[in-house]
Amino acid sequence: MKQGRTKDTLVLGFAMFAIFFGAGNLIFPPSIGINTGADVIPGILGMTLTGILFPMLAMYAVVNMGSDFVDLSRHINSWWHQMFRIIGLLIVLFGTIPRCGAVACETGMRGIFPNVPGWVNVAFLFVFFSLAYFFASNRSKVIDMIGAYATPILLVALLIIVVMVFAMPIGSPTGGTVDNAFTYATLTAYNTGDIPTGLICAGIFLGSIKAKGYTEYKDQKNILVRAIGVAFIILVVVYGGLCWLGACGTPYFAADMDSTALLNGLVQKLAGYGGIVVLAVAVIFACFTTAAGMIATASDWVLEWTRGKIPYRIIALVITAIIFLMSATGVSNVLAFSGPLFTLIFPMSVVMTVLGVCKRLVPNDGAWKGAVYVAALISAYDAFVVARANGLHSISTDGLDKLMSYIPLSSLGFDWLIPSVIGFIVGAVIYAMVKGKAAAAKS
Repeated sequence: MKQGRTKDTLVLGFAMFAIFFGAGNLIFPPSIGINTGADVIPGILGMTLTGILFPMLAMYAVVNMGSDFVDLSRHINSWWHQMFRIIGLLIVLFGTIPRCGAVACETGMRGIFPNVPGWVNVAFLFVFFSLAYFFASNRSKVIDMIGAYATPILLVALLIIVVMVFAMPIGSPTGGTVDNAFTYATLTAYNTGDIPTGLICAGIFLGSIKAKGYTEYKDQKNILVRAIGVAFIILVVVYGGLCWLGACGTPYFAADMDSTALLNGLVQKLAGYGGIVVLAVAVIFACFTTAAGMIATASDWVLEWTRGKIPYRIIALVITAIIFLMSATGVSNVLAFSGPLFTLIFPMSVVMTVLGVCKRLVPNDGAWKGAVYVAALISAYDAFVVARANGLHSISTDGLDKLMSYIPLSSLGFDWLIPSVIGFIVGAVIYAMVKGKAAAAKS
Protein backbone atom coordinates (compact mmCIF):
# COMPACT_ATOMS: atom_id res chain seq x y z
CA MET A 1 0.00 0.00 0.00
CA LYS A 2 2.90 2.33 0.77
CA GLN A 3 4.26 1.98 -2.77
CA GLY A 4 0.82 2.67 -4.21
CA ARG A 5 0.42 5.75 -2.05
CA THR A 6 3.80 7.07 -3.18
CA LYS A 7 2.92 6.62 -6.86
CA ASP A 8 -0.50 8.21 -6.39
CA THR A 9 1.05 11.13 -4.52
CA LEU A 10 3.65 11.75 -7.24
CA VAL A 11 1.16 11.56 -10.12
CA LEU A 12 -1.23 13.88 -8.29
CA GLY A 13 1.59 16.27 -7.33
CA PHE A 14 2.85 16.40 -10.93
CA ALA A 15 -0.66 17.13 -12.19
CA MET A 16 -1.12 19.79 -9.52
CA PHE A 17 2.10 21.51 -10.60
CA ALA A 18 1.09 21.36 -14.26
CA ILE A 19 -2.39 22.81 -13.75
CA PHE A 20 -1.04 25.69 -11.65
CA PHE A 21 1.88 26.36 -13.97
CA GLY A 22 -0.03 28.14 -16.72
CA ALA A 23 1.11 30.63 -19.30
CA GLY A 24 1.58 33.62 -16.99
CA ASN A 25 3.66 31.62 -14.53
CA LEU A 26 6.49 31.33 -17.04
CA ILE A 27 6.58 35.07 -17.57
CA PHE A 28 6.54 36.71 -14.16
CA PRO A 29 9.60 35.06 -12.44
CA PRO A 30 12.16 36.49 -14.92
CA SER A 31 10.51 39.91 -14.55
CA ILE A 32 10.82 39.68 -10.77
CA GLY A 33 14.43 38.58 -11.18
CA ILE A 34 15.51 41.45 -13.40
CA ASN A 35 13.87 44.01 -11.10
CA THR A 36 15.31 42.57 -7.88
CA GLY A 37 18.77 42.03 -9.40
CA ALA A 38 21.43 41.53 -6.73
CA ASP A 39 18.68 41.05 -4.13
CA VAL A 40 17.21 38.10 -6.02
CA ILE A 41 17.18 35.79 -2.97
CA PRO A 42 14.72 37.97 -1.00
CA GLY A 43 12.82 38.29 -4.28
CA ILE A 44 12.55 34.51 -4.62
CA LEU A 45 11.33 34.27 -1.02
CA GLY A 46 8.64 36.91 -1.61
CA MET A 47 7.58 35.22 -4.84
CA THR A 48 7.38 31.88 -3.05
CA LEU A 49 5.14 33.30 -0.36
CA THR A 50 2.30 34.65 -2.51
CA GLY A 51 2.95 32.94 -5.86
CA ILE A 52 3.35 29.38 -4.57
CA LEU A 53 2.53 28.96 -0.87
CA PHE A 54 -0.80 30.82 -0.90
CA PRO A 55 -2.22 28.91 -3.91
CA MET A 56 -1.19 25.63 -2.27
CA LEU A 57 -2.82 26.75 0.99
CA ALA A 58 -6.04 27.44 -0.95
CA MET A 59 -6.32 23.73 -1.71
CA TYR A 60 -5.49 22.85 1.87
CA ALA A 61 -8.19 25.28 3.06
CA VAL A 62 -10.82 23.29 1.13
CA VAL A 63 -9.79 19.90 2.49
CA ASN A 64 -9.34 21.38 5.97
CA MET A 65 -13.01 22.42 5.96
CA GLY A 66 -14.39 19.18 4.49
CA SER A 67 -14.43 17.19 1.29
CA ASP A 68 -15.08 19.95 -1.26
CA PHE A 69 -15.53 23.70 -1.76
CA VAL A 70 -19.20 23.47 -0.70
CA ASP A 71 -18.10 22.56 2.84
CA LEU A 72 -15.96 25.70 2.99
CA SER A 73 -18.47 28.11 1.48
CA ARG A 74 -21.48 26.98 3.55
CA HIS A 75 -20.07 29.07 6.41
CA ILE A 76 -20.85 32.12 4.28
CA ASN A 77 -24.25 30.98 3.01
CA SER A 78 -25.91 28.10 1.17
CA TRP A 79 -25.54 29.57 -2.33
CA TRP A 80 -22.09 31.17 -2.18
CA HIS A 81 -20.35 28.22 -3.85
CA GLN A 82 -22.72 28.48 -6.81
CA MET A 83 -22.02 32.19 -7.30
CA PHE A 84 -18.29 31.55 -7.01
CA ARG A 85 -18.52 28.78 -9.60
CA ILE A 86 -20.47 30.99 -12.00
CA ILE A 87 -17.69 33.60 -11.84
CA GLY A 88 -15.16 30.77 -12.20
CA LEU A 89 -16.98 29.42 -15.26
CA LEU A 90 -16.93 32.87 -16.89
CA ILE A 91 -13.20 33.10 -16.21
CA VAL A 92 -12.65 29.64 -17.73
CA LEU A 93 -14.75 30.49 -20.80
CA PHE A 94 -13.60 34.07 -21.39
CA GLY A 95 -10.31 34.40 -19.51
CA THR A 96 -7.84 31.84 -18.26
CA ILE A 97 -8.22 29.09 -20.83
CA PRO A 98 -8.70 31.20 -23.99
CA ARG A 99 -5.53 33.02 -22.89
CA CYS A 100 -3.77 29.66 -22.53
CA GLY A 101 -4.67 28.77 -26.10
CA ALA A 102 -3.69 32.18 -27.47
CA VAL A 103 -0.35 32.20 -25.61
CA ALA A 104 0.41 28.60 -26.64
CA CYS A 105 -0.12 29.70 -30.23
CA GLU A 106 1.53 33.12 -30.26
CA THR A 107 4.45 32.40 -27.92
CA GLY A 108 4.76 28.62 -28.23
CA MET A 109 4.04 27.56 -31.80
CA ARG A 110 5.22 30.84 -33.35
CA GLY A 111 8.36 30.69 -31.21
CA ILE A 112 9.35 27.61 -33.21
CA PHE A 113 7.82 28.64 -36.54
CA PRO A 114 7.71 32.45 -36.54
CA ASN A 115 6.94 32.91 -40.24
CA VAL A 116 3.99 30.56 -40.80
CA PRO A 117 0.83 32.06 -42.38
CA GLY A 118 -2.08 33.25 -40.24
CA TRP A 119 -4.36 30.29 -40.96
CA VAL A 120 -1.89 28.04 -39.13
CA ASN A 121 -2.92 29.78 -35.88
CA VAL A 122 -6.47 28.49 -36.23
CA ALA A 123 -5.26 25.01 -37.19
CA PHE A 124 -2.94 24.91 -34.18
CA LEU A 125 -5.70 26.03 -31.80
CA PHE A 126 -8.05 23.40 -33.22
CA VAL A 127 -5.52 20.62 -32.56
CA PHE A 128 -4.59 22.12 -29.16
CA PHE A 129 -8.16 22.19 -27.87
CA SER A 130 -9.09 18.88 -29.48
CA LEU A 131 -6.35 17.22 -27.42
CA ALA A 132 -7.39 19.21 -24.32
CA TYR A 133 -10.94 17.92 -24.81
CA PHE A 134 -9.64 14.35 -25.23
CA PHE A 135 -7.90 14.59 -21.85
CA ALA A 136 -10.79 16.38 -20.12
CA SER A 137 -13.49 14.09 -21.54
CA ASN A 138 -12.06 11.15 -19.60
CA ARG A 139 -13.58 12.43 -16.39
CA SER A 140 -12.32 9.77 -14.01
CA LYS A 141 -8.72 9.78 -15.29
CA VAL A 142 -8.06 13.36 -16.40
CA ILE A 143 -5.76 14.09 -13.44
CA ASP A 144 -3.85 10.83 -13.95
CA MET A 145 -3.47 11.54 -17.68
CA ILE A 146 -2.15 15.05 -17.02
CA GLY A 147 0.20 13.84 -14.30
CA ALA A 148 1.47 10.77 -16.14
CA TYR A 149 1.69 11.95 -19.76
CA ALA A 150 1.65 15.73 -20.22
CA THR A 151 3.49 16.88 -17.10
CA PRO A 152 6.74 14.93 -17.71
CA ILE A 153 7.19 16.70 -21.05
CA LEU A 154 6.53 20.09 -19.46
CA LEU A 155 8.81 19.33 -16.52
CA VAL A 156 11.69 18.07 -18.67
CA ALA A 157 11.55 21.19 -20.86
CA LEU A 158 11.53 23.48 -17.83
CA LEU A 159 14.31 21.59 -16.03
CA ILE A 160 16.50 21.78 -19.15
CA ILE A 161 16.21 25.58 -18.99
CA VAL A 162 16.73 25.69 -15.19
CA VAL A 163 19.82 23.44 -15.37
CA MET A 164 21.30 25.60 -18.14
CA VAL A 165 20.71 28.70 -16.00
CA PHE A 166 23.22 27.41 -13.45
CA ALA A 167 25.42 25.19 -15.65
CA MET A 168 26.13 27.86 -18.28
CA PRO A 169 25.10 31.18 -16.68
CA ILE A 170 24.83 34.32 -18.76
CA GLY A 171 26.18 36.28 -15.79
CA SER A 172 25.60 36.79 -12.09
CA PRO A 173 22.80 38.68 -10.32
CA THR A 174 23.55 42.39 -10.37
CA GLY A 175 21.72 45.68 -10.33
CA GLY A 176 18.03 45.90 -9.58
CA THR A 177 15.39 48.62 -9.71
CA VAL A 178 13.46 48.20 -6.45
CA ASP A 179 14.28 49.28 -2.89
CA ASN A 180 12.67 46.32 -1.14
CA ALA A 181 13.01 43.14 -3.20
CA PHE A 182 10.93 40.97 -0.84
CA THR A 183 7.96 43.37 -0.78
CA TYR A 184 8.10 43.94 -4.52
CA ALA A 185 8.18 40.22 -5.31
CA THR A 186 5.43 39.48 -2.78
CA LEU A 187 3.08 42.01 -4.38
CA THR A 188 3.99 41.01 -7.94
CA ALA A 189 3.50 37.28 -7.39
CA TYR A 190 0.21 37.97 -5.59
CA ASN A 191 -1.11 39.28 -8.91
CA THR A 192 -0.67 35.94 -10.69
CA GLY A 193 -4.21 35.04 -9.60
CA ASP A 194 -3.51 31.41 -8.70
CA ILE A 195 -5.32 31.42 -5.34
CA PRO A 196 -8.81 31.07 -6.91
CA THR A 197 -7.40 28.18 -8.97
CA GLY A 198 -6.56 26.39 -5.73
CA LEU A 199 -10.09 26.77 -4.40
CA ILE A 200 -11.63 25.85 -7.75
CA CYS A 201 -9.45 22.83 -8.51
CA ALA A 202 -9.32 21.28 -5.04
CA GLY A 203 -12.52 19.36 -5.79
CA ILE A 204 -11.19 17.70 -8.92
CA PHE A 205 -8.03 16.61 -7.09
CA LEU A 206 -10.08 15.19 -4.23
CA GLY A 207 -12.30 13.44 -6.78
CA SER A 208 -9.23 11.84 -8.33
CA ILE A 209 -8.09 10.64 -4.91
CA LYS A 210 -11.50 9.11 -4.21
CA ALA A 211 -11.46 7.40 -7.61
CA LYS A 212 -8.23 5.65 -6.59
CA GLY A 213 -10.08 3.92 -3.77
CA TYR A 214 -9.26 6.18 -0.81
CA THR A 215 -12.62 6.24 0.97
CA GLU A 216 -11.54 7.56 4.38
CA TYR A 217 -11.39 11.36 4.79
CA LYS A 218 -8.13 11.02 6.75
CA ASP A 219 -6.46 9.19 3.85
CA GLN A 220 -7.81 11.65 1.28
CA LYS A 221 -6.47 14.60 3.25
CA ASN A 222 -3.11 12.89 3.75
CA ILE A 223 -2.66 12.17 0.02
CA LEU A 224 -3.68 15.71 -0.95
CA VAL A 225 -1.31 17.33 1.55
CA ARG A 226 1.59 15.16 0.37
CA ALA A 227 0.79 15.98 -3.27
CA ILE A 228 0.74 19.68 -2.36
CA GLY A 229 4.26 19.19 -0.97
CA VAL A 230 5.42 17.64 -4.26
CA ALA A 231 3.92 20.45 -6.34
CA PHE A 232 5.36 23.08 -3.97
CA ILE A 233 8.91 21.74 -4.32
CA ILE A 234 8.74 21.59 -8.13
CA LEU A 235 7.28 25.09 -8.35
CA VAL A 236 10.00 26.51 -6.08
CA VAL A 237 12.74 24.94 -8.22
CA VAL A 238 11.27 26.12 -11.52
CA TYR A 239 10.20 29.60 -10.35
CA GLY A 240 13.50 30.10 -8.55
CA GLY A 241 15.54 29.11 -11.61
CA LEU A 242 13.61 31.45 -13.91
CA CYS A 243 13.86 34.27 -11.37
CA TRP A 244 17.63 33.74 -11.10
CA LEU A 245 17.89 33.85 -14.91
CA GLY A 246 16.16 37.23 -14.89
CA ALA A 247 18.52 38.57 -12.23
CA CYS A 248 21.51 37.50 -14.34
CA GLY A 249 20.13 39.37 -17.34
CA THR A 250 20.28 42.86 -15.84
CA PRO A 251 23.32 43.92 -17.95
CA TYR A 252 21.59 42.92 -21.20
CA PHE A 253 17.89 43.80 -20.87
CA ALA A 254 15.82 46.71 -19.60
CA ALA A 255 13.78 46.02 -16.47
CA ASP A 256 10.66 47.66 -17.96
CA MET A 257 10.57 45.68 -21.22
CA ASP A 258 7.62 43.46 -22.12
CA SER A 259 7.65 40.33 -19.92
CA THR A 260 7.20 37.89 -22.81
CA ALA A 261 9.94 39.57 -24.84
CA LEU A 262 12.18 39.49 -21.76
CA LEU A 263 11.70 35.75 -21.27
CA ASN A 264 12.36 35.03 -24.95
CA GLY A 265 15.42 37.27 -24.97
CA LEU A 266 16.89 35.67 -21.84
CA VAL A 267 16.42 32.12 -23.12
CA GLN A 268 17.80 32.99 -26.55
CA LYS A 269 20.90 34.52 -24.95
CA LEU A 270 21.22 31.46 -22.73
CA ALA A 271 20.89 28.78 -25.43
CA GLY A 272 20.16 30.32 -28.84
CA TYR A 273 17.40 29.03 -31.10
CA GLY A 274 17.56 25.61 -29.44
CA GLY A 275 16.64 27.26 -26.15
CA ILE A 276 13.73 29.05 -27.81
CA VAL A 277 12.43 25.69 -29.08
CA VAL A 278 12.65 24.17 -25.58
CA LEU A 279 10.90 27.26 -24.15
CA ALA A 280 8.16 27.00 -26.80
CA VAL A 281 7.55 23.36 -25.87
CA ALA A 282 7.32 24.37 -22.20
CA VAL A 283 4.85 27.15 -23.02
CA ILE A 284 2.65 24.84 -25.10
CA PHE A 285 2.50 22.12 -22.45
CA ALA A 286 2.11 24.60 -19.57
CA CYS A 287 -0.93 26.01 -21.35
CA PHE A 288 -2.22 22.59 -22.37
CA THR A 289 -2.20 21.04 -18.90
CA THR A 290 -3.98 24.05 -17.41
CA ALA A 291 -6.57 23.99 -20.20
CA ALA A 292 -7.36 20.29 -19.81
CA GLY A 293 -7.67 20.53 -16.03
CA MET A 294 -9.89 23.61 -16.04
CA ILE A 295 -12.16 22.28 -18.81
CA ALA A 296 -12.71 19.17 -16.69
CA THR A 297 -13.40 21.26 -13.58
CA ALA A 298 -15.88 23.57 -15.32
CA SER A 299 -17.62 20.60 -16.95
CA ASP A 300 -18.11 19.04 -13.51
CA TRP A 301 -19.87 22.20 -12.31
CA VAL A 302 -22.25 22.29 -15.28
CA LEU A 303 -22.94 18.57 -14.88
CA GLU A 304 -23.97 19.24 -11.28
CA TRP A 305 -26.17 22.19 -12.30
CA THR A 306 -27.97 20.07 -14.90
CA ARG A 307 -28.26 17.18 -12.39
CA GLY A 308 -26.74 14.82 -14.89
CA LYS A 309 -29.39 15.41 -17.57
CA ILE A 310 -26.73 16.46 -20.09
CA PRO A 311 -23.86 13.96 -20.58
CA TYR A 312 -20.49 15.09 -19.21
CA ARG A 313 -18.72 14.69 -22.57
CA ILE A 314 -21.29 16.89 -24.34
CA ILE A 315 -20.80 19.59 -21.71
CA ALA A 316 -17.01 19.37 -22.05
CA LEU A 317 -17.30 19.60 -25.84
CA VAL A 318 -19.48 22.73 -25.73
CA ILE A 319 -17.16 24.41 -23.19
CA THR A 320 -14.12 23.54 -25.32
CA ALA A 321 -15.79 24.94 -28.45
CA ILE A 322 -16.55 28.28 -26.75
CA ILE A 323 -12.99 28.53 -25.46
CA PHE A 324 -11.59 27.72 -28.93
CA LEU A 325 -13.61 30.56 -30.48
CA MET A 326 -12.47 33.00 -27.78
CA SER A 327 -8.82 31.98 -28.22
CA ALA A 328 -8.99 32.69 -31.92
CA THR A 329 -9.62 36.39 -31.16
CA GLY A 330 -6.11 36.77 -29.70
CA VAL A 331 -4.55 37.53 -26.30
CA SER A 332 -5.43 41.24 -26.14
CA ASN A 333 -9.19 40.69 -26.50
CA VAL A 334 -9.12 37.88 -23.96
CA LEU A 335 -7.38 40.08 -21.38
CA ALA A 336 -9.98 42.83 -21.78
CA PHE A 337 -12.72 40.42 -20.64
CA SER A 338 -10.76 38.45 -18.06
CA GLY A 339 -9.27 41.38 -16.13
CA PRO A 340 -12.49 42.47 -14.37
CA LEU A 341 -13.42 38.85 -13.58
CA PHE A 342 -10.04 38.15 -11.95
CA THR A 343 -10.31 41.41 -10.00
CA LEU A 344 -13.74 40.37 -8.74
CA ILE A 345 -12.89 36.85 -7.59
CA PHE A 346 -9.38 37.23 -6.22
CA PRO A 347 -9.83 39.17 -2.92
CA MET A 348 -12.67 36.95 -1.71
CA SER A 349 -10.53 33.92 -2.61
CA VAL A 350 -7.68 35.17 -0.42
CA VAL A 351 -10.05 35.80 2.48
CA MET A 352 -11.67 32.35 2.17
CA THR A 353 -8.24 30.72 2.01
CA VAL A 354 -7.04 32.40 5.20
CA LEU A 355 -10.28 31.58 7.04
CA GLY A 356 -10.23 27.97 5.84
CA VAL A 357 -6.62 27.41 6.88
CA CYS A 358 -7.14 29.13 10.25
CA LYS A 359 -10.61 27.71 10.95
CA ARG A 360 -9.85 27.17 14.65
CA LEU A 361 -9.27 30.90 15.08
CA VAL A 362 -12.57 31.89 13.45
CA PRO A 363 -15.12 32.45 16.24
CA ASN A 364 -18.33 31.91 14.28
CA ASP A 365 -20.01 32.07 10.86
CA GLY A 366 -20.61 35.78 11.30
CA ALA A 367 -16.87 36.35 10.96
CA TRP A 368 -16.94 34.43 7.67
CA LYS A 369 -19.88 36.43 6.38
CA GLY A 370 -18.50 39.83 7.40
CA ALA A 371 -15.01 39.29 5.98
CA VAL A 372 -16.05 37.68 2.69
CA TYR A 373 -19.02 39.98 1.99
CA VAL A 374 -16.88 43.10 2.48
CA ALA A 375 -14.08 41.70 0.29
CA ALA A 376 -16.64 40.88 -2.42
CA LEU A 377 -18.24 44.33 -2.25
CA ILE A 378 -14.97 46.22 -2.62
CA SER A 379 -13.65 43.88 -5.32
CA ALA A 380 -16.90 44.46 -7.26
CA TYR A 381 -16.05 48.17 -7.32
CA ASP A 382 -12.45 47.39 -8.35
CA ALA A 383 -13.71 45.11 -11.14
CA PHE A 384 -15.96 47.96 -12.34
CA VAL A 385 -12.92 50.25 -12.52
CA VAL A 386 -10.86 47.65 -14.41
CA ALA A 387 -13.70 47.14 -16.89
CA ARG A 388 -13.76 50.89 -17.52
CA ALA A 389 -9.98 50.96 -18.01
CA ASN A 390 -10.28 48.08 -20.50
CA GLY A 391 -12.85 50.00 -22.55
CA LEU A 392 -15.84 47.81 -21.64
CA HIS A 393 -17.82 50.83 -20.38
CA SER A 394 -17.36 54.59 -19.88
CA ILE A 395 -19.39 55.27 -16.70
CA SER A 396 -17.69 57.91 -14.55
CA THR A 397 -17.51 57.51 -10.75
CA ASP A 398 -15.11 60.31 -9.79
CA GLY A 399 -16.56 60.92 -6.32
CA LEU A 400 -16.51 57.23 -5.39
CA ASP A 401 -13.02 56.83 -6.84
CA LYS A 402 -11.74 59.64 -4.62
CA LEU A 403 -13.45 58.16 -1.57
CA MET A 404 -11.97 54.69 -2.21
CA SER A 405 -8.49 56.16 -2.57
CA TYR A 406 -8.55 57.09 1.13
CA ILE A 407 -8.74 53.42 2.18
CA PRO A 408 -5.36 52.24 3.56
CA LEU A 409 -3.25 50.18 1.12
CA SER A 410 -5.50 51.12 -1.83
CA SER A 411 -2.49 52.38 -3.81
CA LEU A 412 -1.00 48.86 -3.60
CA GLY A 413 -4.21 47.15 -4.77
CA PHE A 414 -5.15 45.99 -1.25
CA ASP A 415 -8.09 48.34 -0.65
CA TRP A 416 -10.11 45.31 0.46
CA LEU A 417 -7.71 44.11 3.19
CA ILE A 418 -8.40 46.45 6.14
CA PRO A 419 -12.18 46.59 5.47
CA SER A 420 -12.26 42.77 5.38
CA VAL A 421 -10.57 42.60 8.80
CA ILE A 422 -13.15 45.09 10.12
CA GLY A 423 -15.91 43.01 8.52
CA PHE A 424 -14.52 39.92 10.26
CA ILE A 425 -14.70 41.59 13.68
CA VAL A 426 -18.08 43.29 13.20
CA GLY A 427 -19.61 40.16 11.69
CA ALA A 428 -18.41 38.00 14.55
CA VAL A 429 -19.78 40.43 17.18
CA ILE A 430 -23.19 40.82 15.51
CA TYR A 431 -23.52 37.06 15.01
CA ALA A 432 -22.65 36.38 18.67
CA MET A 433 -25.15 39.02 19.87
CA VAL A 434 -27.95 37.63 17.68
CA LYS A 435 -27.24 34.08 18.83
CA GLY A 436 -27.11 35.27 22.44
CA LYS A 437 -30.50 36.99 22.16
CA ALA A 438 -31.99 33.92 20.49
CA ALA A 439 -30.70 31.69 23.28
CA ALA A 440 -32.02 34.07 25.93
CA ALA A 441 -35.44 34.16 24.27
CA LYS A 442 -35.65 30.36 24.29
CA SER A 443 -34.76 30.17 27.95
